[in-house]
Amino acid sequence: MNSGPEETFREKVLADAAVWARGWGLGLTLRGFLRLLLLEPGFQLTFCVRLTELVAHVPGFGRILRRLVWYPTTMLFGCDFGVGVRIGGGLYLPHPFGIVVNADCKLGQNVTLLQGVTLGIIDPSQPACPVLEDGARVNAGAKLLGGITVGRAAVIGANAVVLHDVPAGRVAVGVPARILPAKSAPITVPAEVP
Repeated sequence: MNSGPEETFREKVLADAAVWARGWGLGLTLRGFLRLLLLEPGFQLTFCVRLTELVAHVPGFGRILRRLVWYPTTMLFGCDFGVGVRIGGGLYLPHPFGIVVNADCKLGQNVTLLQGVTLGIIDPSQPACPVLEDGARVNAGAKLLGGITVGRAAVIGANAVVLHDVPAGRVAVGVPARILPAKSAPITVPAEVP
């Protein structure tokens, strides 16, 4: 994951918008940003997650405000991003429904999560949560459980159940997930967003 200084709210939102704008073939303009905010449920959820992070820093009322943003977001999208989850810029949620991310998870920059993904613990006696490094992609219905690390630019196949680390640039598929043999050309991480 990016080891640089903590990204600001503005930097994260701009990185998110840039990823979405590229996907829609739009320029990163005010008009493009408003179009994403008004018409794209995945970007709306991403923006709400960022608002939850922002209001948490309000002195005295942060915890209350965070819950006030989190609860309607959870109800509207049928998903649950834990209020303490740390997420880098460039989050891409093209189909934002049914996603569950435990509050102790860590997601790097330019991470993609599709519908029905679960990132959580194995059981209460083992509270460790997954870490997704920069450029990781988790496909529809996948379940990542326990204190595992999904490496930089790794891909998790649809409906996979991942209980062990996935090396950088590799693909994990199946139940339980197995790592596919490496291809001759490595998977590359998307370019960082300015």
